[in-house]
Amino acid sequence: MAETFKRRTPSQWGEGAALKTEILSAAARLLAAAGREDAVSLRAVAREVGISAPSIYLHFKDRSDLVAAVTQQAYETLVADLHATWDRQEHSGPPAALRAMAHRYCGFALENPTRYRLMFGLERVTAPREQSPQHPVWLLYGVWQDAVAACRAARPGAERDRKDALLLWSALHGIVAITMALPFEADLESIAHRADDLLDRVMAE
Repeated sequence: MAETFKRRTPSQWGEGAALKTEILSAAARLLAAAGREDAVSLRAVAREVGISAPSIYLHFKDRSDLVAAVTQQAYETLVADLHATWDRQEHSGPPAALRAMAHRYCGFALENPTRYRLMFGLERVTAPREQSPQHPVWLLYGVWQDAVAACRAARPGAERDRKDALLLWSALHGIVAITMALPFEADLESIAHRADDLLDRVMAE
C-alpha cells in the first residue's frame, strides 16, 4: 500500500513562526520515537508536518540545527518551570525553595517522559568538543548553582557550590532514571522522600 502524504495548508504572510513551531513539535515526536538522532531525516519531519523538505531550510540550516533547536526548547521549558517553582516558594526561604525545585524536577521528568528523553536519553551524533559550552545543559546547571548558592548566602563558597549543585542534579537525575526504567507505576511520595534525603545530605553543613 502506498504511503499517503497529507499536505499542510500553506502558511499565510506572517505565519512563519507557527510553521517553525510545527516543525519543532514534529521533530520532537520523531526523535523521541526513534531514540536516535541519526534515525530521523528532514524528509521524515517534513512528511510529518505536511510540507516539502526544502521548506524546512527556511527555518533550519540542517538536521543538526533542527535537533539543537528541539533540545534547546526542551531545556528552556524545564528551566522556566524550575524558576517558577523557586519564585512561588521563595517567601519560605531558599532551603524550602530548593526543596520544592528538587520535587518539581522529579515531577517534571515523570510527567513529561518524552521531553525528558529528548534531553537525556536520546542517542546523539557526536559533536566537536568545542561546541560543548553552547549546549543548553549549562542553563539547567546554572539553575542548580544559583539555588545552592542562595541557600549558603551567609557562607559563600563558589567552588563548593558548583560541586554540590552538580552532585545534587546528578543524583536527582539518577532517582528519576531508575524510576522511569522500572516497569511499575511511579510512587511520587517515595520519590519526594528520596529527594529530601538527598538534599539533607548534600546541603548538610
